[in-house]
Amino acid sequence: MVTPKALKPAMIEKLSNNINQLNGVTEMKCNLVSIDLAKNVFQLCALDEQNNVIFNKQIKRDKLLHELRQIEPTLVVMEACYSANPWGRRFKALGHTVKCIPAHVVKPFVRGNKNDANDALAIAEAAQRPNVRFVEIKSVEQQDVQSLQRIRERLLKNRIGDSNQLKGLLAEYGIVLPVKHGALKKYVPDILEDAGNELSITARHFIERLHNKMEY
Repeated sequence: MVTPKALKPAMIEKLSNNINQLNGVTEMKCNLVSIDLAKNVFQLCALDEQNNVIFNKQIKRDKLLHELRQIEPTLVVMEACYSANPWGRRFKALGHTVKCIPAHVVKPFVRGNKNDANDALAIAEAAQRPNVRFVEIKSVEQQDVQSLQRIRERLLKNRIGDSNQLKGLLAEYGIVLPVKHGALKKYVPDILEDAGNELSITARHFIERLHNKMEY
């Protein structure tokens, strides 16, 4: 019986790649992939271990995940923006390490005219600088908490704005209320019923409408 010779690692890798190609499965090796995010057309830039550009091309939205599947798990970097978190979670599910970098860190590395290709390359270059502080991808739970906080802040801001407007309108008719927020809820119903003040019928209508809109 003939004993088969041990194959060298390089030969094993070559045979494996050939088998993958025959099966329609190919994975590209990249040291880093940077993505300039957009709504419909994304810019994808890949660098090798020597930081040479392997490719820097446009990818349509519906092809982006497929393109990332063709690349062996590696570092994927994007600018921190509103769509970075959902995309980051999808890239992580493919096995990639995902990081976001603030836009102001990327800006100094943009070369030549500002375009998608140069932006993607700038993201790749900025990501490799020492002491760069990356922004972590938020989980769905973290995204929920942040969204609720933003909604609360907006509602609070709107409430304060409505309160100040209502107090200002009443002051223009000679009615001055205490500064505290609860004063509106306490006094406005009586003010609307008071026929002795200067409020006209029209004023009473919009004061009542604004008062009813407010959430105390």
